[in-house]
Amino acid sequence: MTLMEILLLALSLSADSFVVSMGGSVTLGRVSVWKTVRVAFIFGAVQALCLFTGWISGYSVVAYISKAAHYIALAVLSYLGISMILAGIRSSSESVDLSGARNLILAAIATSVDAVAVGVSLAMGDMKFPDAFTVTFLTFIITVAASSLGITLGSASGRVFGNAARIAGGLVLIFIGVRPFIF
Repeated sequence: MTLMEILLLALSLSADSFVVSMGGSVTLGRVSVWKTVRVAFIFGAVQALCLFTGWISGYSVVAYISKAAHYIALAVLSYLGISMILAGIRSSSESVDLSGARNLILAAIATSVDAVAVGVSLAMGDMKFPDAFTVTFLTFIITVAASSLGITLGSASGRVFGNAARIAGGLVLIFIGVRPFIF
């Protein structure tokens, strides 16, 4: 793979993390640098781990991963999205909070399940370790950057638009989960 192909792959894998971190962070209020780094690091680490695990797993699991990935993401993102919508409707201060470990890990996994299948496809394409490491590392870096941007934009819109932003963020999360079944 060329460097441009690797960067495009990493960007495409990080897109869901960007959108989910933006949608989920509307509930966070003002976000400290530490919280942004923590959330973005987890999104990036899970994305990279899933990609590398897929590459290691290789051909033997491709049928299982590709069939289940969309359903797993749909279930997790729908759960998070519905929680955000209900919190926005109720004007509740309790809502999906990406600083909570459970919701953060669920969101990171939901946005990274497809990375396992991508890793498997890279292994099937006979990608060797040095290239797989490069793809994994760049995917981590780009996902961290994309998630940091998403968190910053989402928390700002949440402070400005309040409950409407929570409802919109929840709808975006559900749409991301439903998207593979529509398009």
